[in-house]
Amino acid sequence: MKRITLLLLFVMSSLSAQTWNFSVGANTTNFVYTDSQGVNPTYLKPSSGFNMTLGYEKSMSRRFQYDLGLAYSQYNAVGDVQNIPFSYQTDFMGLSGGIGPKLEFRNDFTLMLKARGAVQKMINGNQFLQNHYEDLAEDEQFKGLRYFVGFSLELEKKVNSNLYVYTQYQHLDTIQFGTSSLNFVPSTVSFGIKIQSK
Repeated sequence: MKRITLLLLFVMSSLSAQTWNFSVGANTTNFVYTDSQGVNPTYLKPSSGFNMTLGYEKSMSRRFQYDLGLAYSQYNAVGDVQNIPFSYQTDFMGLSGGIGPKLEFRNDFTLMLKARGAVQKMINGNQFLQNHYEDLAEDEQFKGLRYFVGFSLELEKKVNSNLYVYTQYQHLDTIQFGTSSLNFVPSTVSFGIKIQSK
């Protein structure tokens, strides 16, 4: 992860014209578990978590652009089985990117719709059950890389020639690889700023 971070920062710093974006928000995550019989139990309920991104954005043309950055997300869930409550608390970090069109409106508003992809890895996680915390680091359902695809819808407002503010809705879903039968389906609402430098 450290090598990926250094490589990403080097590539971004080598570009002449840069637009940096920083956002914070909240995830609401569905844990979709499929058991050995192909059934999706309903005892897992969505829970909220923190989301933060730092990235770089570039226009490919007047109507099309892409972004790439680092993302930190908390994917959490709660539930109960036979009146025994439990919860999952996980922290993920990785790379996220998007590409898509933008529509410019009056009063310096811009609407952007992007197809998105991400790859993330859990850096910390535990399950709380019967007053006991269980480390999820070696749990087959959580360890390893997780791949996400989805979309985002973003509304941006230009403040001045170098500063923008925006709000974004993002919906992702994991792509299943390997033996894990647990999917994460996070929906995120975030607010952020963009700074353009030359």
